[in-house]
Amino acid sequence: MHPALYAQVFAVQGDHWWGRNRRSLSVDLLNKFGLKAGCRHLDIGCGTGQNLRLLEHLRPSLTVGVDLSPIALSFARKACPACQLVRLDLNRALPFPDKSFDVATVFNVLYHAWIKSDLDALKEARRLLRSDGLLLVTEPAFGILAREVDIADMAARRYRLRPFVQLLRAAGFEVLFANYFTSFGAPIIFAMKALKALASKSPRLDRPPDIRPLPRSCNAALYGLARIEAALVRGSVPMPFGTTLICVARPRDRLVNRTAQVPG
Repeated sequence: MHPALYAQVFAVQGDHWWGRNRRSLSVDLLNKFGLKAGCRHLDIGCGTGQNLRLLEHLRPSLTVGVDLSPIALSFARKACPACQLVRLDLNRALPFPDKSFDVATVFNVLYHAWIKSDLDALKEARRLLRSDGLLLVTEPAFGILAREVDIADMAARRYRLRPFVQLLRAAGFEVLFANYFTSFGAPIIFAMKALKALASKSPRLDRPPDIRPLPRSCNAALYGLARIEAALVRGSVPMPFGTTLICVARPRDRLVNRTAQVPG
């Protein structure tokens, strides 16, 4: 990520409708699939720390955030002073014993250019999870939705749901849940891209986009809309598209009787 973006993300991360909705949806799904109190939580690619307190309602016995960027970790310490934070390269084996954690979260990390192998990163997450542990992943979806912020984020890829489910299975996971969310965001992104194209504005590579808080009424309206959609997503109503995919999985050595519903 462009260094100047970290402070902007940290400033808006608590109240922004999209981040709030993603956290709420993630908690709902982890609760749905049986995450228990006192769990050990690993947030892989924790960034500025907006998700480190995700499971406070379960009183986790341990919360660990790992990230490559010292700038991101400096903000994460402010977001969650009680969490254990470690600077690590996710392209290498993480210095934790096998089956150390009950839950691992990966929020929009694998799509970055500095991740050399998304498959290897997922295999490492599997190694660290207990046999009844849970993995929750969100990643940006559909390459056609890439925009200026992807450049600042140093994005290398966006995903489609079916290939991503196959990727999880190749990494040794049983996929319990897979869907898209923020479907209503796609038309907004297309409109913004069209307006920039009409204005003949090329993306600025020398500086990041300016991320500012939305007007309160707009932010509240978008959050309300997102929560309505989240109820459908949580209920496994297949979404044919969305700006982001979300999956929940377990290490495959645990037998499960659920089959993920994967939109086409």
